[in-house]
Amino acid sequence: MRRVLRPACAAVLLSTTVLSPARADDNSAKVRPLMTDLEPVTVYATRSPRSTFDVPAIVSKIDMDTPGNALAGDMSDLLQFTPGVEVDNGPRRNGQTVSIRGFDGEAIITMIDGRRQNFEAAHDGRFYLDPSLLKSVEIVKGASTAIYGGGAIGGVIAFDTVDAADLLAPGESFGMKTSAGIQSASVQPMAIHSVYGRTGAWDILGSASVRASGDIKQGDGNELESADFLTSALIKVGYSIDDFNTVKFQYQGHRNDGREPNNGAGTITTSNPIVQKMVTDQQVSLNYAYENPDNAWFNPKVHVYRNSTEVEEKDLTGSNAGRVQDRTIETIGFTADNQTKLALGEGHKHVLSYGFEIYSDEQTGSSSTTGTRSGVPDAEGLAYGLYIQDEIALKPGFGDLSIIPAVRWDAYSTEDDTGGSQDASKASPKISVSYKPIEQVMVFGSWAKAFRAPNMTELYPSGQHYPGNNFIANTDLKPETVTTIEFGAGLNFRGILDQGDHARVKGSWFSSDGKNFISQEISGTTTQYINVPNAKLYGWEVEGTYSLNPVSITLGATFVSSRNDDTGANLDNNIPLTVVADINYKVEAIDSLFGLRGRFANANERSSGTSGQTDGYGVLDIYYRWRPDDPGMESMTVDLGIENLLDKSYAKRYATLRETGRNYVARVNYTW
Repeated sequence: MRRVLRPACAAVLLSTTVLSPARADDNSAKVRPLMTDLEPVTVYATRSPRSTFDVPAIVSKIDMDTPGNALAGDMSDLLQFTPGVEVDNGPRRNGQTVSIRGFDGEAIITMIDGRRQNFEAAHDGRFYLDPSLLKSVEIVKGASTAIYGGGAIGGVIAFDTVDAADLLAPGESFGMKTSAGIQSASVQPMAIHSVYGRTGAWDILGSASVRASGDIKQGDGNELESADFLTSALIKVGYSIDDFNTVKFQYQGHRNDGREPNNGAGTITTSNPIVQKMVTDQQVSLNYAYENPDNAWFNPKVHVYRNSTEVEEKDLTGSNAGRVQDRTIETIGFTADNQTKLALGEGHKHVLSYGFEIYSDEQTGSSSTTGTRSGVPDAEGLAYGLYIQDEIALKPGFGDLSIIPAVRWDAYSTEDDTGGSQDASKASPKISVSYKPIEQVMVFGSWAKAFRAPNMTELYPSGQHYPGNNFIANTDLKPETVTTIEFGAGLNFRGILDQGDHARVKGSWFSSDGKNFISQEISGTTTQYINVPNAKLYGWEVEGTYSLNPVSITLGATFVSSRNDDTGANLDNNIPLTVVADINYKVEAIDSLFGLRGRFANANERSSGTSGQTDGYGVLDIYYRWRPDDPGMESMTVDLGIENLLDKSYAKRYATLRETGRNYVARVNYTW
């Protein structure tokens, strides 16, 4: 059994940011409820802040300060209790990818603080981020290409990192926060230290975290060989030029030194040897915003960024022991957006959102034995697009009507170093309508056309896939196009059983007709990406909450079915009926909250092959939060939990590996 622990690094963190402001005279304590019942607000669904209940779409919002979420050590911990969202490829963090409504990571857009995450790798994740640096996550489900561009067939997942304003208490101009925790199943200690402040026109935050883990204990009693050591950093520097103009610089860095199989989603074999895997991800950005509440026409935002992600692997076992392979993708992006608000009457308003985006990707692959890396073409791509959306709010005299038409035009081109190339352009229209006959009831529907262009790895691969099988390029690969319709409804009532209760539920049915779905075909001695001419995907989703102090209950359910519309064969986009539930109970007298949550899934019997079929499962977690108000201890929060309480042995849909077994988790936060 291998354990990788670096106690000195894991226990001590030094801030990289030095701030001079002292605590202000008003030292009033920040309100620290055990858990809040605020209406979630989405920014990404329509690019305007709106209640998730009011938007004509299904949107989930995850608050990192919510009990249970605060204990998350990776993306699976964070997202697995969100309806319609799956974290695929098993428990090794480097290989985890996120899918929405059956659409995998290639068919959704992932953003971190507005930066596109375009890293692509068949055996690795698409983005690298420590959850301890996050403030919230928004998941917009359903086609979103009309405002976010190619790739948003299944939706958008947007991660927002913490800001100084999120941590400063009223009356404070300077603060520090230290967190430390551990997970037992992988002997994973973690620590994070943040320093933040605000003085005059400046707003500054610096955070650094470390995390180490060893082999992962699975529910069947086995241990999954996996060891890594992570360091992460986040620096934000904001400057207010005047009351309306602000600029913000951001740096985010992530480094993971791990030892695991080349394909972290698979078992160790001669063709999947153990490698020393070094992941290095660095992202920098600069934002400018003009926000004048008295100017309804001109509120521009400009964002320029650069991401660089490198995965270097050194074979430690197998016939190629000593070989070093590398994959690097660099993305440079620019966006410019504006909103114009028009009031044409008491019951007739418009919010026009429009903008421009351009980004480039450059990928390189290398091998110390062959020079070029198989399956990782040296290639580059350029994409740009223009969009416009109009949020029309009408009061026809019998309720509230919202109509949101949008359209985006995108063009893209790619080429590799052997002369292969592809270019095309697409228009993506969408219209959404919602109607509220009364404030507590809403119905909605939408129609959208979306597309995903084939990426460089799908178009231009070459070399050996595995012994006896070689990649074949396919420059004739067509973009996926999907037409989606969705209908849904929601209820949002207070005072049903008691004057202080609150019930909220929202659900939808959706259907997508796809043309030219991109699929990997492994046939005898060759591997090639091909188009499935016609595909059909349909399903439903519902999520609801009910709270009556001191109890809060959340329930959600999802089902997705997909098939090749020409042959009737199953596609690997199915989600078996999956139910998530959470119930918690506050005991204010002892400043505590107790919670129980579970995830329950039917057997996955509708995969394209028997190897993708998995049994049904049910997994329970318990969690506890103590947030004292006693003098001298009001700055402390303690979170405890037991994940997979019954030590269940299970695998998620299409997964080869069993998930983590019983896991004791603890985290302590202290604000200075």
